[in-house]
Amino acid sequence: MPSFKAALRGGLILAALAAVAAGASYVLVTTAEEGSRPRPATASSTRAAAPARPKAPSAKPWNLRPDGTPQLYGEGWFDDSGYFFGVKFTDEDSDQASLPAIRANVGGRARRGVDYLRNVLAHVPPDSPDAPLQVTQLHLAIGGLFMYEGKFDEAVKEFEAARDSEPDRGELTQANYEALLGVASLRRGEVDNCVACCREESCIFPLAASVVHTRPAGSRGAMRHFAAYLKARPEDLGVRWLYSVAAMTLGEYPDAVPPDLRVPIEPAGPVGTIGRFPNVAPAAGLDPRENMAGGTITDDFDGDGRIDVFTSTSDPEEGCHLYLNKGDGHFEERTDANLEDQVAALNCNQADFDNDGDLDVILMRGGWEKPFRLSLLRNDGKGRFDDVTMAAGLGTPIACQSVAWGDYDNDGKLDLYACGEYVSGAGGASAGSYSYQGNSDARNYCRLYRNNGDGTFADVAEVAGVTNQRRAKGAAWGDYDGDGKIDLYVSNSGSENRLYRNNGDGTFTDVARTLGVAEPIRSFSCWFWDYDNDGRLDIYCTGFGSSLSDIVRSRLNEAGGGERPRLYRNEGPAGFRDVTKDAGLDRVWVVMGSNFGDIDNDGYLDAYLGTGQPACFYVVPNVLLRNVGGARFEDVTPSSGTGHLQKGHGVSMADWDDDGDLDIFLGAGGATPGDKAHNQLFLNPGNANRSLTVKLVGTRSNRAAIGAEVRAVVRGPDGKPSTRLRLVGNGSSFGGNGLAAVIGLGAARSADSLEVRWPGTGGVQTFRDVKGDQSIEITEGKAEYRVIPRKPIPPPAAR
Repeated sequence: MPSFKAALRGGLILAALAAVAAGASYVLVTTAEEGSRPRPATASSTRAAAPARPKAPSAKPWNLRPDGTPQLYGEGWFDDSGYFFGVKFTDEDSDQASLPAIRANVGGRARRGVDYLRNVLAHVPPDSPDAPLQVTQLHLAIGGLFMYEGKFDEAVKEFEAARDSEPDRGELTQANYEALLGVASLRRGEVDNCVACCREESCIFPLAASVVHTRPAGSRGAMRHFAAYLKARPEDLGVRWLYSVAAMTLGEYPDAVPPDLRVPIEPAGPVGTIGRFPNVAPAAGLDPRENMAGGTITDDFDGDGRIDVFTSTSDPEEGCHLYLNKGDGHFEERTDANLEDQVAALNCNQADFDNDGDLDVILMRGGWEKPFRLSLLRNDGKGRFDDVTMAAGLGTPIACQSVAWGDYDNDGKLDLYACGEYVSGAGGASAGSYSYQGNSDARNYCRLYRNNGDGTFADVAEVAGVTNQRRAKGAAWGDYDGDGKIDLYVSNSGSENRLYRNNGDGTFTDVARTLGVAEPIRSFSCWFWDYDNDGRLDIYCTGFGSSLSDIVRSRLNEAGGGERPRLYRNEGPAGFRDVTKDAGLDRVWVVMGSNFGDIDNDGYLDAYLGTGQPACFYVVPNVLLRNVGGARFEDVTPSSGTGHLQKGHGVSMADWDDDGDLDIFLGAGGATPGDKAHNQLFLNPGNANRSLTVKLVGTRSNRAAIGAEVRAVVRGPDGKPSTRLRLVGNGSSFGGNGLAAVIGLGAARSADSLEVRWPGTGGVQTFRDVKGDQSIEITEGKAEYRVIPRKPIPPPAAR
């Protein structure tokens, strides 16, 4: 399929506007005048003279179902966020290593797109047989760009103009426009109410009576449009779900939804109960602004022993932010942290790369798009950061959404694996794989940066055999075979995943297919963990790329399509076994951000999943999964109050209030300025179980002890011992857990033994009869640990 970038050459419509999106209405193709070789559009060239008159175009339907009917809206008929339209107006001639250039380039692309396409629209030949189709496509694209910017009234006008000029006057196509207009209205209602008027329970699904929309116009209009659509296409589960959600925002669910169109709000899979996790972000001072998609880290950045919060955002107009924990239930933004220029960073990750005792941060950019620079930020120990990217040798741009820190060569220094999004031969956009122009750039090979120990890194990926050359969306280090050398799992979107076994000589061998861990094909975030407490590292990899209808069908426990996650149980020498179905995880969630931790201190690791895709019609709750005895997982989202409806990205778990249980921080917000949301801090209500918090300090190993394995042997009520294995690190590839290990002990008062296997050196230290309900610090090589008195912080409401 031709690339949309070609549509920016010489002012001619050369490629499908709709194919830029994840499923737009039609493909429109015309031919360029022979011999024309103009430059691609830039911020200046889009204001050039009117485009030349195109030759007679040819057009063909693109998004038809096998039976020839238009695709259902809930299956992805149109990218109503405008994201994949907007990215195509990114100036490819700008300096991809310059932060000011990135700010100007990415920040202005939607407006450039609107101006350019309106210019094209004004010059569509009225006598062309395909003029109505061209006009329809242009109005759709312009409307999408207005949705991108959050200008919903303008978007509605363009979508209505597209509908009115649509050459296909059939009932089903016209109905799809009703759904599109309904989504625009619903998003306006979300912004007017749960975003602009954010409260503790705003957007928490199922919606409480206290947060029913007080500005009802958006949802009221959405219900009207969805009803019209469903009159023609009642089989669309995705839009039926949106119809029910819109009614709920008005306090009219279920009565206002006809029984034959109503969708149950409770998931049909294994559902459990747990205490309510209130969102205390507003009271704690952690949601001062609306955010686009971004990363989160919960850890101690100023060395005072309290958990702080670091956030990044893909917003080109906004830098990163550091919120310092004041110890009184409130956070205060560090305004002099030197982060204001660190814009457009979709993800972030912490590590002490220089072993000086302070946590540094790396920022990732270019995911889904084109190569941009990373940012390596060196912490001065007081929560102020210096950008040392260029001096460290990390300045070469790369389309990157995830990195993973680990000491692969056991030299005591943290190395860095950077995921590049490469697709061989990619030449344009495709709904099924989200291809985009430029990701066949060899700069998007994955990189393995070896830490030289002098503040610089050297890329050794080619020699190591880990360039991957696929679209990598996540990576995680872990010693799955217990040989003392960390191995690397890489999650790829549109291709098989990799499990690179560390050969111990600086090279790796991909054993994913041999060991049966190459799926899911459309995957995203991933991690190593010991979910069943057998002392071996298992693998979890999330699924992505499914339709809204797939998600709803899965919620109803109905057979259907969509990409499921994979849970691979490590069975030692026998390899791995796919236990996804047995564990109750054979569900469609469409996960981006995620993380894991033991939220109820029962000794088993639970998971929180941030859901959604860029399109605005993906209005689905994020998910909290409770691990039941290492055998299965149950959905505790409704009872916990953690089912936020806005897009979920970076997820972090840490004990910010020092009371012995893990709280959850969610970076909420979508991929466009029109899909912003407020971040959430879900406060753990506590439980009757005990915990032990372990902080490690490496001396021969890397200072932060990333990659260390902590094993606590704990006796249950029956007197039988079991082992809790915790891998020190940030957890998921799209999240930033605190590095201190919070180990749930259940009802036990102590751990019979606590073993630390240090990374790099392989040294093992064992401590006996370690009491619970305390925090301890273990320094590599010291025979005694240091007790750190817990100082519980009152909740914000108690200030």
